[in-house]
Amino acid sequence: MSGRPPALPGRGALPPALLLLALASVFAFGHDRSHFYRAEHHDWLTVRTLTVAGHFSPEHRFLGFVRQKLGEDGEREYVGLYNRFPAGVYALVRLATLAAGDDLARQVLAARLLMLACYAGAAVLAYLSLARLTGRRWIALAATLLACCPYYLLYYNDMVASEIPSLFGVMLTFHGMTLFVQEGRFRQLLPRTAAALLLGWHAAALVAPFVLIGLGGEFLRARPEGRGLRGAAPALAALARSRYLAYGAAAALWCALVLGFNLGNEYLALGGDAPPHELPTFRSLLGRAGNDPEHFGPVGWLPFLRGQFAGIGGMAIPFAAADLSGLGLSQPRYGLWPPPPAAPWLAALGAAVFAACLAGLRRMPQRALAATLLLAGWCWAIPFRGSAALHEFEAIFHLGAALLFWSLVLLGLRRALPPGRAARALPAIALAALAAFALSAALMARTGHDAEAARRQRETAADFTAIRPLARGRSVVADLIDHALITRQHRRNYWLAGSYTQIEPIGSAREWRELPAYDFVVLPADLGGSLTPDNRRFFLYRLADLPRIRAAIAAREPAARAAFDVRRDGRTLSWVRDPCSGEDAAPRFFLHVTPADAGDLPAGRRASGFEGLDFWFRDRGVRFGGTCMATAALPDYPVARIRTGQHEGGAELWEAELALPAAE
Repeated sequence: MSGRPPALPGRGALPPALLLLALASVFAFGHDRSHFYRAEHHDWLTVRTLTVAGHFSPEHRFLGFVRQKLGEDGEREYVGLYNRFPAGVYALVRLATLAAGDDLARQVLAARLLMLACYAGAAVLAYLSLARLTGRRWIALAATLLACCPYYLLYYNDMVASEIPSLFGVMLTFHGMTLFVQEGRFRQLLPRTAAALLLGWHAAALVAPFVLIGLGGEFLRARPEGRGLRGAAPALAALARSRYLAYGAAAALWCALVLGFNLGNEYLALGGDAPPHELPTFRSLLGRAGNDPEHFGPVGWLPFLRGQFAGIGGMAIPFAAADLSGLGLSQPRYGLWPPPPAAPWLAALGAAVFAACLAGLRRMPQRALAATLLLAGWCWAIPFRGSAALHEFEAIFHLGAALLFWSLVLLGLRRALPPGRAARALPAIALAALAAFALSAALMARTGHDAEAARRQRETAADFTAIRPLARGRSVVADLIDHALITRQHRRNYWLAGSYTQIEPIGSAREWRELPAYDFVVLPADLGGSLTPDNRRFFLYRLADLPRIRAAIAAREPAARAAFDVRRDGRTLSWVRDPCSGEDAAPRFFLHVTPADAGDLPAGRRASGFEGLDFWFRDRGVRFGGTCMATAALPDYPVARIRTGQHEGGAELWEAELALPAAE
């Protein structure tokens, strides 16, 4: 695995300048800035990462955790330990969000821009590596642009999680490998790999084939011909002095140190008496390897392989082509299974792409480096097939296969054309790839737009921005904020107010009667008397005030009496039931608001004549002291009629109509 770098024709700066222009289009189009993140993986991974990063500090020994609670003895206990990833990602996110202060919207934006910077950095490193591998800047540019604009990369490139920084680490390591193989820069390879492994474990999947292929090549070169087994001894002795072996050993030792720090931190956080096999990180690693069916489910090899080939196929198609052809890649899913409608075609395409790359390795000037690039995704997916089978965004680590595939296609085209025509065709192809990249970025910007979800995110961020300064340094308990900034209904104990020292969702471990140790409570209801009266979705109260608030609610005269008493206070409706059980609040609530002027309705609702604002109690309600209460804000336009109730299975359980004195 050695050789001189291929000569790059010219020193022109146009190809890298065009690459930077293309990457700038991702920042320009971006995702709708009114959204903090998209649904499915985007939401809960973003919230989780920001939460853990918010706690990342010397005060907690740089422990990764979601929240704290008060134990039975009054001591703080860590909940949701999350040290399965190296600490570098959390450190970067913490640094990126420090300047945003308590403004949660700015925190999310800063973290998203950090992810986009890592994505852009990975693309630049991919171009620099391909330019050395192929010896052609235009081929490197076109291959990089085509490989960096599939659905998986453009959809997840600003998801605040470890995956995009880890991808940057992979390409940083590969570029270091290229410099080492072509120019012997071993001292550059080691720190690049160390930095990459602090950003994510995926770089280790690149190290493994690189070391094994390098050692195999050195063994074959050192073994004398025609001496049979007797020639193996000097060859093995030569391997003992190999830099590949030293590199692999150094990388393994560094991984052990980083992982050992995480495991030791968890061991101390759990009191120093938990068996090693019960540590969350250890259990997570088993699950990701497919050995924990309780959390990851059984992982069969056939669906696993089909999913990986579908991922490779998806990575080989620019998003613009996939979107315009209706391949079904534009809708987010929880994972590769159940697959999109085009999964069989994608799997067949991925198998063909992989086979073409294997067949084309012999035509690459640096075959060993090309093989390392191709196999890296598999070297991660196979050992951790539990994770790779569950998360569709793991397909981004088959970027190497896409880069190699497009490089081989363009190299083959260059060889097939006369030299003069090839010199003119390659820049034109690169410009077409630039157009495909920009179009893909523009189409992705409009995918999954949801104005209501964006409004919810903005309001929630503003509410918690107002809450945090008031409650900092005090004990706070919260109800139904597991998904405070999440656009869909994921019931998870992650939230974004990471600067609190004590936080616990009500109902996860403690009952209301056990709450006197807390100072404040956050509720998703405007009960009156909150410390944040201008908030829209989440309000801060003193825990000691709740009995008085409950009494005040019971004293209000309802506008309509039914299974729930419906009260109206200005532009706020409330639904109250006392006594109330969880079964009473479980059916979905409907809220039909008829405006005085039908022109005030959204265009899609004008035919029905009313605006439907249906909701689940878990989103807009709270239970305390045997009382159920939900609240909702009315639209800003004058209202002529309000009809509400609950329905289940298509049948109305009860309904009430508010008598309004006049349209208001």
